[in-house]
Amino acid sequence: MDFKLKDIYKDYFKIGVACERINGRFTNHEIGNPAKEALMAEQFNSMTCANELKPMYNMGFNSPDATEEFLPFVPNENAVAMLSFARDNGLKVRGHVMVWHSQCPKEIFAKGYNAVTIPTDPEKLKANPHLKFFEKLNPECYVSREVLLKRIKSYIYNLVKWTYESGFAQIIYAWDVVNEAIELADKTETGVRKSYWSEIIGPDYIYWAFRFARDAVDEISAGYDYGKPLLFYNDYNEFDPEKKKAIIANLGRSTAEHGSVFSEHLIDGIGMQGHLSDTNDIDLYYQAIMDYSALVDEVHITELDVKCTSSGVNAFYYQADFYKRLFEAILKANKNGGKVTSVTVWGLTDDNSWIRGANPLLFNGDLSPKLACTALKYAVTGESLGEPEPVVLDLSDRFYDFEPVSGTKFDYAAVGFKNRGLFPIDLLKEGDGHSGNHCLALETRFDGWSGILLDVSDFIGQTVKIGAWVKSPAKKVTLNVEHPNAPDKAESFATVDSSDDEWRYLEGECTLPSDCHSVKVYFYTEEASEGTFSPIYVDDVSLHLIGLKESFEGDTNIAAIRGMGHLPFLSVTDTEAVTSGTRSLRVSRQEKDATVKFDVSTYIGRDINISLYVKTADTTIRVGIDGYEPLGEFTSAAGSFTHITVPASVPAGLRAAALFVETNGNADMFIDDLFITLA
Repeated sequence: MDFKLKDIYKDYFKIGVACERINGRFTNHEIGNPAKEALMAEQFNSMTCANELKPMYNMGFNSPDATEEFLPFVPNENAVAMLSFARDNGLKVRGHVMVWHSQCPKEIFAKGYNAVTIPTDPEKLKANPHLKFFEKLNPECYVSREVLLKRIKSYIYNLVKWTYESGFAQIIYAWDVVNEAIELADKTETGVRKSYWSEIIGPDYIYWAFRFARDAVDEISAGYDYGKPLLFYNDYNEFDPEKKKAIIANLGRSTAEHGSVFSEHLIDGIGMQGHLSDTNDIDLYYQAIMDYSALVDEVHITELDVKCTSSGVNAFYYQADFYKRLFEAILKANKNGGKVTSVTVWGLTDDNSWIRGANPLLFNGDLSPKLACTALKYAVTGESLGEPEPVVLDLSDRFYDFEPVSGTKFDYAAVGFKNRGLFPIDLLKEGDGHSGNHCLALETRFDGWSGILLDVSDFIGQTVKIGAWVKSPAKKVTLNVEHPNAPDKAESFATVDSSDDEWRYLEGECTLPSDCHSVKVYFYTEEASEGTFSPIYVDDVSLHLIGLKESFEGDTNIAAIRGMGHLPFLSVTDTEAVTSGTRSLRVSRQEKDATVKFDVSTYIGRDINISLYVKTADTTIRVGIDGYEPLGEFTSAAGSFTHITVPASVPAGLRAAALFVETNGNADMFIDDLFITLA
């Protein structure tokens, strides 16, 4: 590389990286690999221990110094080695994390540190040994609120004390005191996540963690001649307006027993994790930076990675473009009063990311920089990434029976199937399928959102029909569209009763979102009882393109302004419509060249049939492919919609293609029920 990220951003904020130490079978980590260590020291001036400072690995409940009310901090050797590396190589450190519901030993919530769990049904455990890991504590073994408060107070105190006594406090400039305490899906009154912390102490465990951390830092630092670490609250999806509201509310919540984290000045900053996809709304992220900056002294982007949502040749281009626009937004925020002082990328190379396969980081496995790395430079210099490569999409019908091809095992991943969730999908054989001997199966599910995904990105913005034979003991099996901008707000478009655990045919028609680089559908279950996650079996999947349908009934549409200087105003209205719906597109115009266009890039290099309805006071309507002569002129039907049908060939080799609609005057136009099919 001919540039260093830490030099490019030296006048703006720290630029950091999360890393881990090589240990046991984990040989792909960073610390202990000289080449990766060198790259980190060259490019970054901050680092975060991805796991080594988490409670699971440092809470000394089995130490001889532990008592019922005293929990020692016992640093693990990997953490010590990593902090030593940072000190020796001039990197500052973000401490992560003091209090978290995950990666925290169950023993600290139990009397005598004796964790007694509610046993799993032996038959279920025999089929899925992993269930043992997810067993919940028996509430009868819980310690009291008072004891747990004393345990966490002593742990935080001992952690801070050790960092000063060991000299590492000189390089630790911030601590995530509480991590991921808000979970709206748990539907608690305060928005605080259901966890052992909140169940035993209450939702104000957040306050007490910050109170103990502030007191420990103030007391212990007084005996040393170097400063104090900043104290942060850290969370994911922190830009979502509702979650942001809940985070701020809980940090500002007082009780009769105490003030709030904000009012008692226990917090210095907000950590915005930044686990993003390359289609997320950057405006929401920008606004969150500004909102948090109004409340705290500093904002840190703590765990940044950007998942590639596209699987095509432009996957890394779209990712890089997002990184560039995101960093431009961060710089803009700071220019306008934002307080971002540190940005940490959550990992060094794609092959060691916590979300392998999504390729979310700045460097490849061979340590070469990706286009995303260059994008961070260009966000400062203003240079352009250029344009994406032109792509010819496969719009042909699909059918997948999962049977071997030429004696070779069916490669379901190559055609776009993958797991949604933690556990993998697989092929089942020996007569298990609906037809033939094979089917696709997801048998291990421990969470409600896991399912079987199918990438349908070739059909973005199009209406498709999808069918499949499915089998599950669940109440229902559904087909859903997963929009990359809001995967937790997916919508079902097909449902079948599966409760008899027999093969059932599931079929539905849906219009895929257009404002994204990729889109997937997935098979999912609706269960008869809460906490049940049934296996799913899928076979004989078919996919058929119906065409591009735009009736302007939804919240978004594919219309765009067209013109040179005299631009139209586009709006959806319910005053005019063809009988198939209640709304249409209104094109308000002052000049003749203020017209409208619709993206038809999906059909580049193909012959199509176009159908649409246009109403205007002008006498002649013309349609065509933008940049080329009109396909024809059509006489307007006075006072009513004119139905236009015309064949067209969309030229090959284009990067983008648009269908335009214009008239021989400047009267307003109403357009409805655009329908394009392959010829």
